[in-house]
Amino acid sequence: MTLRELTAFSTELLSAYSRNDATRATILEVQRRRLRELVTVASQTRRYRGLTSLDAAAPTDKRAVLDDFDGGLVKGAPDEASVRAFLHRGAPASLLNDRFIVATTSGTTGEVGIFVTDDASFARLRATVFARIFRGQLKPEGFALLAKRRYRLTFVIATGGHTMTSVLALRMPKAGRIAADVSVVSIDQPLQSLVQALNTRPPLLLHSYATVLELLAHEQLQGRLRLAPEIVTAGSEPLTQQARQTLQAAFPTATILETWAATEHVALAVSCTLGHLHLNEDAAIIEAVDDDNRPVPAGTWSERVLITNLLNLTQPLLRYRLDDRVRVDPAPCLCGSPFARIEVEGRTDDTIYLDDGHGFQAHTPIPFEVVLLGVPGLWQFALVHEQQNELRLSMVTDPGADAATVAAAVVVRMERHLRDHGLTEQVSFVVEQVPSLSRHPRSGKLRQITSLVRKPEAFVPAATRRVAGEAAPTPASSSSRRRR
Repeated sequence: MTLRELTAFSTELLSAYSRNDATRATILEVQRRRLRELVTVASQTRRYRGLTSLDAAAPTDKRAVLDDFDGGLVKGAPDEASVRAFLHRGAPASLLNDRFIVATTSGTTGEVGIFVTDDASFARLRATVFARIFRGQLKPEGFALLAKRRYRLTFVIATGGHTMTSVLALRMPKAGRIAADVSVVSIDQPLQSLVQALNTRPPLLLHSYATVLELLAHEQLQGRLRLAPEIVTAGSEPLTQQARQTLQAAFPTATILETWAATEHVALAVSCTLGHLHLNEDAAIIEAVDDDNRPVPAGTWSERVLITNLLNLTQPLLRYRLDDRVRVDPAPCLCGSPFARIEVEGRTDDTIYLDDGHGFQAHTPIPFEVVLLGVPGLWQFALVHEQQNELRLSMVTDPGADAATVAAAVVVRMERHLRDHGLTEQVSFVVEQVPSLSRHPRSGKLRQITSLVRKPEAFVPAATRRVAGEAAPTPASSSSRRRR
């Protein structure tokens, strides 16, 4: 950990925490000050040359960032060639040139995106999230308790690669490790092994994907998992009301929190104890817009959102498009937070529902990404649920890769995944090589996980991995039931 990182994290944690109960005027003044600094820095890059205000910045997206990667970086930042070389040889969460964090998107919505930030900016982003998660808890008595015990944080995530989730989990500040015991548990293992790992070292703060947490909650309700966390945080996927209720039933003494983040900005919003997401307006500017990037009225669902990262001063991102639908609620929250509330609606056609003969399993994109992560020679893929229990995986291979070898590796991994979920006999799939993947005719977007099959009325979350023949878990209290 660099001195810059330690200083930035400590300073921002204290200042961001103080803003948890600040006035709206104070927060918006911080936002304006940081925006002025960002615009000044951005105006020195080729992409934003001469920029004088946020309004003058044209909306951008991942494709534009990749097309002119070097043009979006400030002077002194590593160029694209150095960044791509680092992704091949560097360890996740390590620093490039002893200063820069490199993170990639998982590729769910197209080719993998690459984003760079300096260590100090990354530390400030992380500190903002910590300040909101621990709202009301960083008091003298809380620090006294930390002095008597090491606070155990466990991240149950997809490991491997340079995804932002892995970077956040692995790059815990060393100063934080004095008071915290941080561990990372891979979701790419049998469910019983996952449960055993958590029981062996029960965390006080448990973080994972919303659907994985819901699955773990079912294990807790069945008595196989025995945890008593103080805080449970969900990220990467929307936390449904059903999932929140199940988590609260399983972990009644825990504070259940949700985070809204992206590789492009890891500190967009954190929920309060009432379950409402609050924008981190001191770290980001959010514009809810329609299909033509025009602002929608407050309280109206948008078609997408434009984000401006106020804290990344290495690769400035102004009015960057995310395809989440959001609704900003101007009404004050009863929790007392001065930050605006926001609702985020995830893309429902990313979830694949497969019939195992007893009922429907809901398979979210992340487990499929884990299955295909690291297949040698696999450049891009598109997994489509064409008809009930029929999957088609179209793949684009790296230049020079042997397509038959790549396809064979994909088949082995897919077969294992289906077998572990008891779906070998029920689900068929086809793997095909294609020269390129089709994009949406209107948005130009490439979707890597898509379901063309109607969502069933009743389903349960698919286990991360489960033994063939094992019945899918049935929620003890849930509106989504297994078919009888």
